[in-house]
Formats: sequence, C-alpha cells, structure tokens
Amino acid sequence: MNTKWLLLAVLAVGVFVALAGYGDFSGTVDEIGSLPVSYLFAALGLASVNYFLRFLRWAFFLKYLKIDVPANLSALVFLSGLAMSITPGKAGELVKCYLLNSRTGVPVSRSAPVVVMERLTDVISVIILGLTGFALLPAPVIAVLAVALALTAAGMMFAVSRQASRLTALPILSRWSALLRDSQEEFKDLAAPRVMVVGVAFGAVAWFAEGLALWLLLKGIGSDIALVRALPIYAAATLVGAVTALPGGLVGTEGSMLAFLQQSGVTRAAASAGTVLVRLVTLWFAVAVGLLALLALRRVPVIQDPAIQTKES
Repeated sequence: MNTKWLLLAVLAVGVFVALAGYGDFSGTVDEIGSLPVSYLFAALGLASVNYFLRFLRWAFFLKYLKIDVPANLSALVFLSGLAMSITPGKAGELVKCYLLNSRTGVPVSRSAPVVVMERLTDVISVIILGLTGFALLPAPVIAVLAVALALTAAGMMFAVSRQASRLTALPILSRWSALLRDSQEEFKDLAAPRVMVVGVAFGAVAWFAEGLALWLLLKGIGSDIALVRALPIYAAATLVGAVTALPGGLVGTEGSMLAFLQQSGVTRAAASAGTVLVRLVTLWFAVAVGLLALLALRRVPVIQDPAIQTKES
C-alpha cells in the first residue's frame, strides 16, 4: 500500500478513536448504537441529494462553457471526483479534468475553471448556510464565517482582475503557467454574476441537505438541538476543516464540530457520536461512491470524436 494512503488510513482511524474516547468510549458507542436505521438511511439520502445537486451545477457550468459531454459520462466523471474529497480543500477534484480529457479530449484548461468555480461557490454557499442562525451562534462560529467571507470576497476580486495573470510568474506556479493562462477567460465567464447566482443556489441547497443530515443524526440519538443551530455549526466546521490543509479536513472539522456542538448544549457523548456519524455519512460515503464511480468509468469507452463545441468569442 502507498505510504501516503497508509498514513491517511492511520489518521482517519486515529481521529475516530479520539472522538470516541473524548466522549467516553462506551458512552459514544451506546449513542451510535441507539440511532434508528431509518435515520441513518435518511441521512445517506440527504448526502446523495448533495451529490446530485452538485452534479447539476457541474453540468450547468460545462454547458455554459459549451463543453458538450454525454450525461452518463459526465455523471461518472463528476462522481469519480468524490473519491478526492479526502484531499486538502478537495483540490484533488481537479482529477475530473484529466478524466474528462482522457475520455473525450476536452482540454484540461477548459474544464479546470469549472472545478475552481465549484470550490468557490461551495465556500459562498457554506457561508450562506452558516448565516441561517446568525443571532444564535457562538462567537467562535461567527468569527470563522466572517474570516471565510472576507477571504472569499478578496479572492474573487483578485481572480477576475488583471493582476491574477502575474501569478504565473511565481516559481511555485511556473509548471502550471500555461494552464492558468489558458483558463483565465473561461474562469472570467463563469464568474459572471448570473452564472455565480445559479452556482451558489445549487450549492446552498446541496450543503443545506448535509447540514440537515447532521441535525437528523443528532435528533436520532436523542439530542435536542435546533436546526438553526445545527446548520451553521456544520457550515463553520466544514470551513475550519477546509483551511487546515489536512486530507478531508480531518482533525479540523471533527474538532471544531465537537467544540461548537458542546457550546450549543449537546452532551459530550452525543457530540462525539454525532460527529462520527455525520463524517461517515458525508465524507466517507462520498469517498466510497467516488471509488465505485472510478471503477465504472474504466468500462466506459473513449469518445474518439467528441461533439465539443468551441466557445464563440
């Protein structure tokens, strides 16, 4: 087994063991065992809704750039990217561009802006989700959301400015200079307000579904927390995990979610159990779906002459 994957497996197991131990191992296990199976399947269904809506956004962005890909192939490529949910900030989802290129010949420089815009609209959507219960939020959650909002706004303004092209001169980005240069026009097209609004709308509903899954799981183990508290807690923990630069936001997401839940009155054992359950239902379910999609994609033949339209200037 590759050393990196082995270390990831050890880290993941270590996080779950630490969570269970923090909540009193037996108490956490008892809480998890008390969850009705119907609640578990409902949470998995909500996670699936998240993937479906994000796929629709992916398809919308591709169509806007006039990248014509068969729906079944597009879906498999998108779902395959979920296997990369364990990479820091989901940066590994750029593999979708290479998968699309290998199957259809679509240049990576044309599809890369789609993945970048997915991440940007995700951040905006999660921030919106976090603001649903602003008046009830603990100060640390508000701080996380405020910092994320400021950084996202600054990043967006810089990305669409003329100054962004100068980044290609940096030594660390030199190997990507051609890709960044060729992708800039497509990125500007996707950054158009009406396109952004649609992307954020898809993302907001998608991430609402996963926030709802957290609330449902907590409710299933008997923890009475208001939905307007659970949603921003899930959002803030997701953002903390994204900036930790650890695979899948491990440690950062779990640790912050645990702290935020306890600050909102959830018991230690219930907070530990809820965190374990929601990470299994969201992160690790996504990875499993992604791996299955990758296996299925291997059986899809390469399109020799894809009907890929070039964008009119």
